[in-house]
Amino acid sequence: MTKIFSTAIIAVSLLMSLQANAQDASICPIEFNYSGEPFSAEKWASEIQNVADGDTRIIYTSPDGKLRLTVDYITYADCPAITEVKPVLECVGEEETAIVDDFKSLVLRRGCNSRNIKVRRITGAQNHATDFIRQDVLLQRRHECDYLTISSNQGRSTAWLPYLGVDFDALNGLEIAIGWSGTWRADMHYGETFDFSTALLDRPHFKMLPGERFQMPYTVIYERKDKTVEEGLVDFHRYVLNHKSPKTKQGDNIFPWLPLTASGGNKTDDNMIKTIEFAKKYLSDIPFDVFWVDAGWYGPYEEVDQSGNCGPLWDIKVGDWHPNTWLHPEGNMKKVSDAARKAGMKFLLWFEPERASWLAPIVKEHPEYFLRTEAGRNNPEDRRYLTNLGNPDAWNWVVSEVSRNIRESRVDIYRQDFNCDPLPYWREADTQDRQGVSEIKHINGLYAYWDELHRLFPDIQFENCASGGTRMDIEMFSRAYSYCRDDYHMQISPEETTQNITLNTTAYLPITGGETFSIHVFDTYGFLSCLGASTVFTPNDFGGMVLSRTPGDDEIEWFRKMLKVTDRYRHLFFGDFYALTHDIDGSDIFCGYQLNDTAKDEGFFIVFRREACPESKFFLQLRGIDPDALYEVDTFEGDIRQMKGSELAEQVLTFDNPRSYKLSFYKKL
Repeated sequence: MTKIFSTAIIAVSLLMSLQANAQDASICPIEFNYSGEPFSAEKWASEIQNVADGDTRIIYTSPDGKLRLTVDYITYADCPAITEVKPVLECVGEEETAIVDDFKSLVLRRGCNSRNIKVRRITGAQNHATDFIRQDVLLQRRHECDYLTISSNQGRSTAWLPYLGVDFDALNGLEIAIGWSGTWRADMHYGETFDFSTALLDRPHFKMLPGERFQMPYTVIYERKDKTVEEGLVDFHRYVLNHKSPKTKQGDNIFPWLPLTASGGNKTDDNMIKTIEFAKKYLSDIPFDVFWVDAGWYGPYEEVDQSGNCGPLWDIKVGDWHPNTWLHPEGNMKKVSDAARKAGMKFLLWFEPERASWLAPIVKEHPEYFLRTEAGRNNPEDRRYLTNLGNPDAWNWVVSEVSRNIRESRVDIYRQDFNCDPLPYWREADTQDRQGVSEIKHINGLYAYWDELHRLFPDIQFENCASGGTRMDIEMFSRAYSYCRDDYHMQISPEETTQNITLNTTAYLPITGGETFSIHVFDTYGFLSCLGASTVFTPNDFGGMVLSRTPGDDEIEWFRKMLKVTDRYRHLFFGDFYALTHDIDGSDIFCGYQLNDTAKDEGFFIVFRREACPESKFFLQLRGIDPDALYEVDTFEGDIRQMKGSELAEQVLTFDNPRSYKLSFYKKL
């Protein structure tokens, strides 16, 4: 095993020491080499600044005066068990720095006497049936069982979910989140102490040029002391909602949307408006609040097939961000956005600015804006160009093109997709003395780009997609919810995977949305399985409804029931989340969860009996219920009754058939 922790590091004992570090510049939980020597907080000049309540900054300057390391320690009065550690590197002065090598964004060490340490990790978005399932690992003090590395791959952050739990015992442990939207790795070793570090996937080795400032990956640490794992996850969920969720201009959490879409941007203005009119006519009592236009609306004048989702050209037209005037004769989307706004909905528009195809005029006009790989240059079938957001001219072009469309089409919600694995491009672009810089500058440019859109359009909201949910790290979540959590929803029978997504990610990502792309009309089990805090409703996904056929009355009633349930529980995802089942995965198990709003004394639970589950009875144990109070309980089937809290909290649910569900809402009287 390669040794990953230097013997020269200063031991840091988790949260209390992290927060104490903010007042003691001689101790720093960051590790790297500079000019061939280990960074020493004791030897570098330092200054402590109290930036704001809960934000202490320590600035270190290298002995040669060329490199500055700034570390922000951010804490919250309502979440005292949380510390965010945010490092930034900056080249100061008129000369380039010496080499920064092997930068680790956080290094922790803790004494522990447990026989083993459990690491709770969750797979990420790989478009597989096994996406977003738990894969726990036990670390033990013996050869080949004492270390673990978890990492993203290919340049997007959610190959593994960038959130993990570490359990020293039943009542003590950590919840950890990685704040970085590119590559990352978390290394753990259990020997005399438990050692933990976070860093970029590849070992950074770079000099910095005058004026460069690199925001590096940051880490969130929650220390669980004398609390169960479940109690700790509730604390973490509350922290994310209060402090790391996207906000309105007024500072409120953005409420989960209930979007309506015409199934891709390849639809004409008239066909998009048909979908809006369909909702007004048949589903007037459903409070759709967003009209969603996805990929395919752009490119030169060209007739586009209307039947498919996004159409056949969406992938090869990226980079040409002018509306296809065959679809949108006015050269913008204003006709559709005005119709949406008149119907009471905001207007969402899809972009993918980090990628261009060989057909985009900008690729020929400014090839220097883009990165390619040698394999791509030699393979005529690989025609993807990665926009270099670390290039100021390319960055300005992206801001200009997207801003023009936002203004001309009156866009309320900006949706960004990213269908490219960027790591090979970054690696080939780096020189030997700038390894890691292409990634760092791209991710910094991405954040700066979103910040610039917010500055230009203060009321705009964002939606985050990257081939589904491949960039759902805590930094991106703080900017945008993800309503397409995994492209596996487009596969046949995605129900168990989508159940797993809600079950295993909601403690860390409170608000996500689902899609029902592969679900058939009247498949209530399938529809409910795909829900997160909401769903994107696409009538055309259900056998071409609206554009190709008129739905029957029974179909309309079924849709109304599904969407009313979706609307009814949207606000409850701001409550506390509890997993009701803890089996790792399988078709032969139950899967269930609960949302409980303690402020309003209400909530809901849903339990699925999967297709191969042999048991017909499930022992339900709800959390947060007052055993002596009276509750009104409303089942999905419409039965309403009153139950004492003790009866509600512990009961046996009976399922008559496999592939079935139990869903109930409750409210304290």
